Amino acid sequence: MLRRYQSSSSSSSSTWNYFKLFPKTFPNGGPPSSSFDVSSRDLKKEFKMLQGRYHPDLKSSINNNVVFNDIDDFTSVEINAAYKTLSDPLTRSQYILKQNAGIDLNDDSVNKKFQFKDQSLLMDILDIHEDLENIQTEEDLEKMNTVNDERIYSCLERLKTLYENESYEDAALETVKMKYWYNIRNALKEWEQGKPVNLTH
Repeated sequence: MLRRYQSSSSSSSSTWNYFKLFPKTFPNGGPPSSSFDVSSRDLKKEFKMLQGRYHPDLKSSINNNVVFNDIDDFTSVEINAAYKTLSDPLTRSQYILKQNAGIDLNDDSVNKKFQFKDQSLLMDILDIHEDLENIQTEEDLEKMNTVNDERIYSCLERLKTLYENESYEDAALETVKMKYWYNIRNALKEWEQGKPVNLTH
C-alpha cells in the first residue's frame, strides 16, 4: 500500500511516497498501479515545476492533486531526493522493493541473499570479470559496452512485467543483476589502455 506523507518534526524521505510527489508523471502512483517504465521527459518537467514551487524563497501552495498534512515540512531537498531516486531505473526499483515489499537491497545481508539465489549469475560475473581483464582495444571496449547495454535493457523489460504482476522476490533478483551491470558499465567508462579495470560491488 502506498504511504502518505505524515508531517512531524522528524519527518524524512522514508515516511512518504515519492511517486505521490509527481502526480502528472505517475497519475496512478507507482507500481503495480502504474508501469515501472517512466517518461524521463515528463518527470524532469514536473520536477522543475516543483523545484520552483518549493524553493525556499518561492514556496507557495502545492498542486491540488497532491495531498500533504503540512507543506511547510516539504522541502526542495526532499524533492531533489525523490527525483534522483525515481529518475534512475536501478534506484527506482530499489525504492519500490523497499516500499512495497519491505525488501531493502541496500542491506548487505538482504542483497547477498539474492546474489546467491541464482548460481548462474555468479558464473556470469566470473566470466565477465575475465572478459574485462582481456580488453585490449577500443573495439573490444565497444563490444563489451554493447553487450552490457543489452543486459541492462533486458533487466528493464523484465522488471516491467514483474512489477505489474507484483512478483517482488523475482524483481529483487533482477534488480541485483542490474546493479552488477551498472557497475560493469561504470568500469567500462573508466577503462584506459594498459590499466587494470576496477569493478566496484
